Amino acid sequence: MKILYDHQTFTGSQYGGISRYFFELMNAFWERKDVDFELSLKFSNNEYLRNVPYAHPWGYARLANNFRANQAFSLVNRLCSSTKLNAGDFDIFHPTYYHSYFLDKIGKKPLVITFHDALSEKYGKQFPVLGEGLTELKQRLLTRADVVISVSEATKRSILEYFSIDEAKVKVVPLGNYFERPTANHSLALTLPDRFVLFVGKRDFYKNFDRFFESVAPLLKNDKDLHLICAGGGGFSAEEKQAIAEQGLQSRVIYQPIIDDMTLIQLYEEAQVFVFPSLMEGFGLPILEAMSCGCPVAATTGTSFDEIAQDAAVYFEAENKESIRAAVEKVVYDETLQQTMRQRGYERVPLFRAETTAQKTLEVYKALV
Repeated sequence: MKILYDHQTFTGSQYGGISRYFFELMNAFWERKDVDFELSLKFSNNEYLRNVPYAHPWGYARLANNFRANQAFSLVNRLCSSTKLNAGDFDIFHPTYYHSYFLDKIGKKPLVITFHDALSEKYGKQFPVLGEGLTELKQRLLTRADVVISVSEATKRSILEYFSIDEAKVKVVPLGNYFERPTANHSLALTLPDRFVLFVGKRDFYKNFDRFFESVAPLLKNDKDLHLICAGGGGFSAEEKQAIAEQGLQSRVIYQPIIDDMTLIQLYEEAQVFVFPSLMEGFGLPILEAMSCGCPVAATTGTSFDEIAQDAAVYFEAENKESIRAAVEKVVYDETLQQTMRQRGYERVPLFRAETTAQKTLEVYKALV
């Protein structure tokens, strides 16, 4: 059995949850005897593919921020993938994103689509950058797909809500925890405040950072020892700097670049609470990352977060500032609760293993051939 993966998610992304997902699948399959695969890719700056034995794309780091260059490399990659599809040397095609270039090329070969979230369907009008108008394209892909892998039960509910599809085609295969925390003592490279609230990742659009900051600003002003650290996602924008200055919190709201996993590990280990206020996520890997490091979690309710953390997290209404503030305050000032949450988090993490994700995905493939 041979699986063909295409170029899409690897062409323009250096890092990212979707490229990490496919990277981990291929890593798990590389040494297995019961499955073979090929990644159709000529050009990529994706960091996950550095030094892997199954892909050797040419990098173009100097042109990574050039829009026309990215378009050109994407076109070359698409032509490469199209050539592979036309050759037909595969049993199952599993594209890595939602472009429809392949629909007239795969014939009757089985097609597997992984559906990550319904952000463009639910919030496309509010945030057009998410891909307003993608629904029709996704519907075409879902209609042609033999199996649709949903990364969570919450995402499956969204698929059934926004698309016309036979529920029997949708298979839930939760993501696994790809975060490896060292078991031995490790060096602490960062100098951090004694007490801080942690926010990780991008802060724009549906990530809900602006509302979150307005919610916790009163806590920071009332508690002079409490800080907010924003890890990754790029430096603060001019608008964010202005909002922070208006609250008089320039010295208490800190941006921390994510240099590597060890940076995140130290942040998770030392934070009073990791807050995940996104309006919606298909899964929510940072919750697993935090829990694996013993970090208490406060997160949006009514999303995939509930099924990941269950009783290991404290939940809030993402569009309600008072609800966010109350949840964060509850965790920050209750050390007994923090300890309980740490223990519950440790118990949840083993339920989401990368090996399990790969095995369940392989079962999907085998059922098709």
